[in-house]
Amino acid sequence: MDSKSRIWPASLGALLCSLTACSGSSAPATRGSASGGAAGSQAAGASGAGATAGAEAGGTAGASGGTAGASGAAAANGGSAEIGDAGSDPFVLSWQDDFDTLDSSAWQLQTFTYDGNEAQFSTENASVANGVLTLSLTAAAAGSAKPYLGVEMRSAKTLHYGKVSARMRFATGSGVVSGLVLFYTPYPNCDWNEIDIEHLGRSSNTSQLNAMVYLGTPTPGCTTSVAPTQDPLVVSLGFNAETDFHVYDLEWTKAGVKYFADGVLLRDWTANSARLQEPLTILLTLWASSSAAWAGPLTPTSAPTSADVDWIKVYDEAG
Repeated sequence: MDSKSRIWPASLGALLCSLTACSGSSAPATRGSASGGAAGSQAAGASGAGATAGAEAGGTAGASGGTAGASGAAAANGGSAEIGDAGSDPFVLSWQDDFDTLDSSAWQLQTFTYDGNEAQFSTENASVANGVLTLSLTAAAAGSAKPYLGVEMRSAKTLHYGKVSARMRFATGSGVVSGLVLFYTPYPNCDWNEIDIEHLGRSSNTSQLNAMVYLGTPTPGCTTSVAPTQDPLVVSLGFNAETDFHVYDLEWTKAGVKYFADGVLLRDWTANSARLQEPLTILLTLWASSSAAWAGPLTPTSAPTSADVDWIKVYDEAG
């Protein structure tokens, strides 16, 4: 049994801000206490999401550190690979996966869960067909500890500055969260670093862009994960992210993180960027949030549902 630690943003009351970019959430909280093993993984870190009361320890929401850009101006079509190449000049392609097969040497399917997640991660809920990776959220068997089965896939390789580009269709369903995440995975996590694009099922045309860093002094060998500062921003994408493929890019340099959809800059995050310094693992995720205020209430129609990934490309920073 592994203990996991997650960050839970509290209610985002301004989630739908007239379809324009909206600034972050109220203070997040660290949640511990999770069960299950991490298949094929030595570390048991986790990505951020959801909101629950009764937090064991508090973080603080970043007050500044992102500028919303070009909200609603992304191209409506799913596009070709070239669409996601905007801004790629400082980067050199390191590897890519076109998902002709599910490569167990490149990806590790997890089997744990955590507080605030109504899904147990399962190795059975990821599949490949016709060159597309499908992540599924399904009902769990009667009597299971969690009502749903979901997916967290982790890359075997890490990235230390660079770019991740993925052509994805996010999942539909109230309370459902699908995401492209970069995360520092050792557990306990003694220097929390995380970058997220998370699509919240309560709205088809907005997504949350987040960055989390620990502002304290990293202590190697810590026995409890640290509580990071996060800086979530909900933005309008200008399209329905659940009905078709679109290209999402995360560009990470020492200066900060740039978030793109179909080549359009959505956010340029620079606050505390010097603390975003650890090697990050790529996560492809699909799960069910217990926070109705954040992701929408779970309903009988929330599952089954799925998210699809056509391809993913990973670039190193040039030089």
